[in-house]
Amino acid sequence: MICGYILQNVLGLTLSLALFSLQRAPRKVEDNNTPNSAVDHLSTVLTKGCSCYYDCAVFFTFSIQVASIVVLARLDFGVSASGMGDITAKITWAVSLLTMLPLMYVTFIPNLMRNRLLEHGSKQNLRFLLFAVCWLLSLYPFYSKMMGYFGPTLIGNGPNQAISDQDWDAIEATCLADVESTSRQEIRAMEFFGVAGSLLLSICTLLKIIWLGAQRQHRDSRFVQILRKRRPIQNSKLVAIIFTTAPILAISQIWTILRLRQFQAQISKNTGNVNSDGEWTFGQVVGVTVFVPVVVECWFSWQHD
Repeated sequence: MICGYILQNVLGLTLSLALFSLQRAPRKVEDNNTPNSAVDHLSTVLTKGCSCYYDCAVFFTFSIQVASIVVLARLDFGVSASGMGDITAKITWAVSLLTMLPLMYVTFIPNLMRNRLLEHGSKQNLRFLLFAVCWLLSLYPFYSKMMGYFGPTLIGNGPNQAISDQDWDAIEATCLADVESTSRQEIRAMEFFGVAGSLLLSICTLLKIIWLGAQRQHRDSRFVQILRKRRPIQNSKLVAIIFTTAPILAISQIWTILRLRQFQAQISKNTGNVNSDGEWTFGQVVGVTVFVPVVVECWFSWQHD
């Protein structure tokens, strides 16, 4: 389903950046002193497209998070490790984060969906609620990832290790002959970007929850008033951070998935097994067609609004 993951991120960045740029662009005034109708029409199309995209993406992400929890929990708790090796677990961690990142544009960029004729406050609240649910589900893959990276290992020369370092080196030399294994630098890069992306996602989510709670329960407090005065500066920094870091983190996770799949394919080839991950199967088709309503919505809005 790598095509679906890439399409989700490309669509999210493209629609959000186009809508944000259009909103910040200077408006020309026509001869009759009315706003440029073409700009307003394009803004309406992009707003509806972003709204439809988010609806498709958030439930796509929800299904990915649930599936990640199921397969990782079976592995972590020793229920079943069938089809779930170390490489597959790392790919699952990367997919869990990759599907969350494009939701950040609509969720955290202030006033991105500010067309009051098309968007209501209740719709925005529902959007953040759905995002928060996906974020809560993503905490388990994040926990599994942290345990995999920094938890105890069964490989080593200690008393509680199952395989010694010498035996493991011998196994690797036998099973991974003629295989371009992932280097130590690549592993460190995967760990860094994976942990950094999950931490950024959690920090942004928690800060927004705190801000919404403070606004609701302590609307007239001095602390909230100070934050409101500084909000334009904070919003500009937040937009810069999201539009800069989210694409970089998404590219890092796509690279992680592709690199691990390449490693996995080489192992399958050497062992005489068939690797079907690169074939267009049920998952690939579903991953792409789930975003077809976005194209249909933009086209219909362009023709009839």
